[in-house]
Amino acid sequence: MKKLLSFVIVLVAVLVLSGCQRGYSSDYEVLTIEQLKAEEKVEITFRIPFGTAIKNVIDELVESFNEEYPNVFVDVQVISGYDEMKDATILHVGGGNAPTLSVGYPDHFAEYLITESIIPLDKFINADDPRIGYSKEEIEDFLPGYLAENRQFDSKQSFIGLPFNKSTEALYYNKEFFDEFDLKVPETWAEVEDVAEEIYAIVEDIEDGEYSFLGNIATNLEEGTFLPMMYDSTGNLFTTIIHQFGGKYTEAIVRANGVTDVQRGKIAFKDDAKAKEALTYLQNLAKKNVMNVPEAWEGMYGSNFFINGQILMNVGSTAGASHYSNSIAEWAVAPIPYHDEDHKFVIQQGTNLCIFSQASDMEKLAAWLLIKHFLTPENTAYFAMKTGYMPVRASAYELDEYKEFIEDDTDNFAKVHRATSEYSKGGWNYFVDAAWAGSNKVRQECGTAVTQILVLQTDVQKAFNDAVGRIGQ
Repeated sequence: MKKLLSFVIVLVAVLVLSGCQRGYSSDYEVLTIEQLKAEEKVEITFRIPFGTAIKNVIDELVESFNEEYPNVFVDVQVISGYDEMKDATILHVGGGNAPTLSVGYPDHFAEYLITESIIPLDKFINADDPRIGYSKEEIEDFLPGYLAENRQFDSKQSFIGLPFNKSTEALYYNKEFFDEFDLKVPETWAEVEDVAEEIYAIVEDIEDGEYSFLGNIATNLEEGTFLPMMYDSTGNLFTTIIHQFGGKYTEAIVRANGVTDVQRGKIAFKDDAKAKEALTYLQNLAKKNVMNVPEAWEGMYGSNFFINGQILMNVGSTAGASHYSNSIAEWAVAPIPYHDEDHKFVIQQGTNLCIFSQASDMEKLAAWLLIKHFLTPENTAYFAMKTGYMPVRASAYELDEYKEFIEDDTDNFAKVHRATSEYSKGGWNYFVDAAWAGSNKVRQECGTAVTQILVLQTDVQKAFNDAVGRIGQ
């Protein structure tokens, strides 16, 4: 029965996205705040995939929004899982029951755009009323990469969304070990290889329990369950290392009318020499037992091995600091390793906010004002401090409250935020790849390729070819 239901859901989604279900007009009128306040009750639905902790913070922000707009009732709907939420939303769009606004990844937005199910936000952004619109200075206050991610879908660079919960990756490391043996935290991949050699020389004669921050190091070495470093996300590792080597991953296809093809994209890594060089480099590091991915030990997250002392460094999401709270060692955070000074790339992650076209103009205005409330410098900083995500506006980083927060050594989120502030100071580039309906499948299959290349030591070109075959291009 479950298999039949899954088939029906997929079939309906395909029919909707292929155009069998009519699209909804993306045109709308920007009403006035006075018109909104004159309404007795305006109901909107905000769809999210988050757990209780993040929802509680969102509920707080909704409550403060209602101080200004008490007649707007916000139903925060939780559908667990990002892709599960997207699939459910596609079905609800087809049934005429879309939410008013939602969070989503760029490839989710691409799927919604096939049927014009979400609206460009430009009319709101450019509204003359400063309570509704943004000034040029306010728009420029958003971090540029976050805006670019939402403006990639046509040559006019229309705003299809605005950033909400953003994260990146960082290097979590065993601070007690590095301090005890006076080791330098690696900044480059070459330094990762060097420090790995030093680590093996240090730990080879250490007994289980000799240092509390190393756990059962002798047993782990003997059983082959110790490594200097892991990298959590295989998909992120694939695209990050390619960018760091100056290679190509994917490219958008732009139609003659200037609109990005949201149903197709170009696979660029298959025949790219730099991409092959990048993955070959990582393969050699894995072969030397310098680093690997959690799948090497049939795991999902390197943090699970880090907290037991089986690895001393792990690249993971900045939103995942809580996963290190039970570590046997004191830990700290640094930027991820890079290949060379000219290619200091780190991935940009997290969802954006969009408004659905099925909503009435009054509901659209209420949803927009809620978005604008979420994204004030004060509120994006508050959300970041409470959840571990990153503020999306530059001025938020300059708030006294935020500056005090990142100096708090007792707060795990603060440790991460302090480290990632080095990205803006150190000339790093946040990158985001081209998005289209199904681009997440490319990422997933490339993640599988990483596992093949690093864990199974599969020939890099063969792994590339196999990935492209699974993708269907």
